Amino acid sequence: MPNDNLKMQSWQLFHFARKHLGNSTLYAIFGKKKARAIDMWAQDPRYTQKPEGSYDPILGVKTLLETLDDHGHTDVVRSAVAFMTSGTSAAVSGAEPCVADLLPTISEEILKDYRAVADMQAAIESGLSVDFVDALKDEAMDEISRTVALYRQNVGECDG
Repeated sequence: MPNDNLKMQSWQLFHFARKHLGNSTLYAIFGKKKARAIDMWAQDPRYTQKPEGSYDPILGVKTLLETLDDHGHTDVVRSAVAFMTSGTSAAVSGAEPCVADLLPTISEEILKDYRAVADMQAAIESGLSVDFVDALKDEAMDEISRTVALYRQNVGECDG
């Protein structure tokens, strides 16, 4: 059974920010009318009346990004993360938030899937580093996600 206590929780970010930046800074960011909510967002549910999994803006954005990812919009998720970290020391240098356009047809998207998987296979057969093969795997999965996103768009399951 995994120990989820070792993973950062959204309340921990609010708790840290409140401790190091102060309530007034958080109230200035989120609004003074949200003071009680901000205080609740910073509470550890193990030691307070706050229910596990209570809503807070960070958890809401995380859920939104997971849902977009589940629908094959990996580029949008990456762009959102790049946007949120832009202007910080955690930003990837030279990475501008952008959303890659889908190719016009499913056939073209599928061909890109095969090319990406073939590149990964060639790297494995050449004995290249695990990190490099892992990066190619991520690229191949992104290509497949784009194909599924276009398929969903074509069958009318999403707005695109």
